Order: sequence, then structure tokens, then C-alpha cells
Amino acid sequence: MIQKLKSILINWIQIKRFNVFVLFLVLAFIISMVAKLSNQLNQTLRLKLIPTQLSTQEILTKKKPDYVSVTIKTQGFNMLKYAFKDLAIEIDVTKLEKDRSSYYWRTNPKDLILLNYFDSDVVVEAITPNTVSFSYDVQSIKKIPVVVRATPEFALGYDLLNDLKSHPDSITVVGPKILLDSISSVITSNLLLKDVKKDINQTVALEITPNLIFSNKFVQVKGKVDKFTEGKLNIPVSVINLPEAISLSIFPKEVPVVFYTNLSSYNSIDATDFVVSCDYNKLDNSTNMLTPILESYPTTVKNASLQINKLEYVIKKSND
Repeated sequence: MIQKLKSILINWIQIKRFNVFVLFLVLAFIISMVAKLSNQLNQTLRLKLIPTQLSTQEILTKKKPDYVSVTIKTQGFNMLKYAFKDLAIEIDVTKLEKDRSSYYWRTNPKDLILLNYFDSDVVVEAITPNTVSFSYDVQSIKKIPVVVRATPEFALGYDLLNDLKSHPDSITVVGPKILLDSISSVITSNLLLKDVKKDINQTVALEITPNLIFSNKFVQVKGKVDKFTEGKLNIPVSVINLPEAISLSIFPKEVPVVFYTNLSSYNSIDATDFVVSCDYNKLDNSTNMLTPILESYPTTVKNASLQINKLEYVIKKSND
């Protein structure tokens, strides 16, 4: 029992000695740090530059910010104020040198911009680089058309009366001239529609180009939808560029034309609304064939096509 108590006492003394050692070690470190922070220290800081007071007609062309390295000298305690935060300083560009593409800040440890940024007991000893340039461009204005990108899938028997339209159909873009010169239109995000059977009226986002200001970020995409059907008419064929001394007989004299139109316009469509012709100057002597061409069809017809693409012909002179 006595031996056990003796062992516990020895362990307690050893632990106490160790704790005292650690305490003295910590105190020594704190005293050393306080002494060091009380002295004058040199430190190089990274300082972000923020250009200000640009003209409303100007825009910065650099995507990444500029930085300078500033070496300062001050008491260690004061240094803590700057060591653990992001440092940024505003640069009034109206007070800088300027040419057609850039503003230039000639860095100087005695510059009032730096002296006013740091406390009075801070000495700015060095700054690099010697010159910082802020590239800019003059802003321009350009009006560009909106291009609708859509993938509509219509219900059976339905279709668009006309192409999808954007409202507004064009927008204004503001930005550096070098960027504006590279764009001629702005495209909508792809509009996906399924089983469409009524008029389209959707708000769609525009695909915006970075570093430009767009008057609109969204447009309305609209389109009239109606029921459609297919029709068929026989259309007389005329021959163009026929010499006066020549007469030409073609077979057949009429060709069937299949057309696709909306139901409300179907009954108003007549054979006289279509023009089919053959050009005498393009006849094929080797096969005795002429190629008919569908010259025009009504605006109410969405599309139309010939069902015969070759005609036989017989040439006769007028005095025969």
C-alpha cells in the first residue's frame, strides 16, 4: 500500500514539473513575439488596384484585376492591421497619363495615393512594378437582329402559318467597338416545344456575350398555329423563250402540283394562283425532254411541289 502511494506521488510531481515547463515555454514564446512586434518590421503586401472615375463612354477591357507589390516598414503591431485582410486601393484615372488605349499609373513610394492609404506611421519603401496600365476601349452602340432558335414538334395536322418571330426583333448592344464589330446577331436559347396545337407565345432567354451590355436579356417568341391539310391541282404549263419561228407541243400540257396549306385558306386557292413553266433554252435534244419549274404559288401555301419533273416535246417550224 505504501509502495502504491509512493508511486502516485512520484507521478504527480513529474506531471506538475512538465506543466510548469510547458507554461514557461509558452510564456517565453509570448514574450519573444511581443518583443518582435514591438520592433520595426518590413513586409511586402499585395495590393489590388481598382480604377475609378472612367468616362461613361469608356470601359475597361482587362478581365483580371491589376495588383502591385508594396513593401512597407512599420511597428509589428501595426503590421497586423494589414497582414490578414485583402488590400485594395482606388485609382482615380482622371489624374493619370492616358493614350488611345490605356491609362498609366507611374508608381512611386511617395505617391499621395499610397501615403493616404496607409497610416501615418507606415513607411512605403518600395513598389513594383514601376508602371501599371489600365487598358480601355471606347464604348459603342449597335443594333443587332434577334435570331430565333426553336425546335417545335406539332400535333398531327397542325403547323405554323409563318416563321416564328421575336418581339422585339432586334436589340441594342453597348460595349467596346472591337467586340461589337465581331457580332452581327444575337441568338435565343433553343425553344423546345412538343405536341403544339395552339399559338406560340413564350419568353425565351438570349445567349448573352460577356463584356457587353444588352438592352434585353429576354424576348417573346411568337407564332401563329393552325390546322393544315394537303391539296392537289393540275396546273397548265407555259413555254418561255420560244423563238417566233418555232412552235412547240408538250406532253402533258398540265402537271399536278401538290401543296400544303392551312384549312382556312384551302378553299380560296385556285389553279390560276400557280405558275409552271419550261425554258426553251434549256431543252434537252438528246432525250426530247423539258424540265418544268414551279415558278410561283400563293403566299397562303406553306410549300408546294411538282409531281412530274420531265415533259416530252415536239418541235415544229411555224411554216410547216
